[in-house]
Amino acid sequence: MKIAVVIPSKNGLHHMKECLPTVLAAAKKSTVPVNVTVVVGDSADGSMQEAPVLFPQVKFLENPKHGASSARNLGVSDSQGEWLCFLDNDVFVDEDFFNTAQKYLRPDVFCVACAGYCAYPKKAGAWEQLDGVKLLGWKKGFPRFTHNIYNEFLPEMVEYPSWGVQGAYFFCQRSYFDLLGGFDENLDPYMLEETDLVYRGLKRGWKVIYAPDTKPRHKCGGTINSKKNKFTQFLSKRNRTWFVWKNVHDTSLCLAHWLRFVLSFSPRLWKECLKEYSVFHQAALHEKSACKKTDLELLEESNKFEQFAKKNADLQLQLDTKAQLDFLQERLLCYSYKYSSGWKIALHMLGASVSSLKFHRSVSSTSSQPIKICMELEGGLGDLMFGLNYVCAFYKKFAPLSPMTVDIAFHNLNMLNVFLPPFVHKVILPKEIKNCSYDLVINVIRCPVVKGAKTYVFPKLLRTYISKLLNFEKEHKGLLLLTPYKDTITNNVFSSSVKRWHQADMVEELNLTENFLFPVSVKNEEEILGKFGLISKKFITINREGGLAGQSDTTKLWPLEYYRKLIADLKETAPQYQIIEVGCGKGERLGNADKNLAGKTSLEEIKVILKHALLHIDSEGGLVHLRHALKGGASCVFYGPTSPQVYGYSENISLCSNVCPIHCECYSRTWQNKCLRGKRICMESITPQYALDKITEAKLL
Repeated sequence: MKIAVVIPSKNGLHHMKECLPTVLAAAKKSTVPVNVTVVVGDSADGSMQEAPVLFPQVKFLENPKHGASSARNLGVSDSQGEWLCFLDNDVFVDEDFFNTAQKYLRPDVFCVACAGYCAYPKKAGAWEQLDGVKLLGWKKGFPRFTHNIYNEFLPEMVEYPSWGVQGAYFFCQRSYFDLLGGFDENLDPYMLEETDLVYRGLKRGWKVIYAPDTKPRHKCGGTINSKKNKFTQFLSKRNRTWFVWKNVHDTSLCLAHWLRFVLSFSPRLWKECLKEYSVFHQAALHEKSACKKTDLELLEESNKFEQFAKKNADLQLQLDTKAQLDFLQERLLCYSYKYSSGWKIALHMLGASVSSLKFHRSVSSTSSQPIKICMELEGGLGDLMFGLNYVCAFYKKFAPLSPMTVDIAFHNLNMLNVFLPPFVHKVILPKEIKNCSYDLVINVIRCPVVKGAKTYVFPKLLRTYISKLLNFEKEHKGLLLLTPYKDTITNNVFSSSVKRWHQADMVEELNLTENFLFPVSVKNEEEILGKFGLISKKFITINREGGLAGQSDTTKLWPLEYYRKLIADLKETAPQYQIIEVGCGKGERLGNADKNLAGKTSLEEIKVILKHALLHIDSEGGLVHLRHALKGGASCVFYGPTSPQVYGYSENISLCSNVCPIHCECYSRTWQNKCLRGKRICMESITPQYALDKITEAKLL
């Protein structure tokens, strides 16, 4: 395969000095032969004298005619190559331009449209896209090819169609080009010549595809000075009129065009167009005989693709709006706590509203980079177990679809590092999260909440999942906002069938089960058991603290005197087992355990001890969930404010009384410190004898 590059130029020496070296560098790096031809026409800047000296490897031709179409046709006739690449003289390309384009240059393809960008973006280092998938429209009696769908809004597809190209940079297969007779020189000096060529091919049923990873950069109007000058505007109207006369054959569209043309009140346009009417009428008869598709069919195809792609654009707009609203919501909460007077809150919220306008999406310059994801986890040890299980399920489902890196943010990095899954890239504190530096940020404590996303880099299934999360959040926004600590996805709000381990998958996408997915590694087991004198003994662990947070007095805890009575009964019933007290070491100790290790173990050590315990006795909390994740065996768990139907596991002994009609978790901000009924009757009604009977019935001792 050979590629012939054809560049028309008029008074463009200064452009060629800048841009042509980039084309030659790309041609040199190309894996297939590339020859470059520049056709100079009607130039008074010395192009034909100076340019050949500056660029001896380029063939320069002088165009005796005047116009882009005739220049390109001359360049094609004097060059060799199965594929033609048409570039303007004010276009930069990167070194891999031709190599990147080669995968699109297939025998079944007529033209390849390139993804054009601004050569001099408003913001340094940014990528401002000018041309994407070209859509076909019809407005006020004329077709429109100016509407684009840019890369960031494209749905995931193997191949993208296009209903037009940008004349400054596109590829065309020579065999198709010759069948069409090249560019229509009646459209000289410029405007719509490439649109006419492509449209004729589309109506013959030929394929035009879009190459999203080709990135030529255009100086925008450098060749024709400005699209706003009066001569260019007149040429646009004239050539659009001729385009319709030649290519549009549908009766309704033609009637709409002629009505608009007659009512335009432009004597100059009428005179210029009608002078060539017979020429374009004969051309129309030829084009109509060669057509395989109608104008309306092409319009419908373009409209369907636009609607298909619009879904992705709408999702991104929804995310951008959410980002701004979340920002304002956080500011309002902050100011409400900080200021007591309404006018101060209002004044600061006014400033926050102005700041929210700065929100913008950072558009990735390439889609080949791994998706950068940050999972923000909250809560204590138990919440961390559920959060890591979600992260592992997420990674298992979506990592095979696209390369990704996963960071985890958590307030206790020491705790997180003990349980870190092997695929995690790095761990950070929540305050270090910068939404703009990640493609996806999700907060996880109950149901995942999307805090920021750039959906245009996601595979289709991941976009669908993000959309489901957003819809769920929208449906339950009031609950997520008004209930304390976002702990709303409990049996009090939904149903008792929604287990705590399932709350992270309320949209039913990850197939979570009671068996945790992430492996909890345990190291130096014999050494640790030997350190605490437990290597050859059977033992029961017992804890009376609110998890590793060390809460010593909370409504979730069974009464202290009940623990002491149960320990005494266990010693009498099963004296062969040691009773080991574990925990953070805060609050009053049980006193009658055989060994007190509370506050004397690290997380690595407590993992080993919990794994090897014959039974663990505790209120619902982090150590219970850790033992389950370790697959260490049964726990005897006391439930009061929290529900065994939500938090329980099948292997455990779940103890709960019915004296209180509700489980009051999160019914108030102080639910862990103060019982709604004045005294903790839910826990006090579970007697030590009842607990001992249930342990005995389970035949664990």
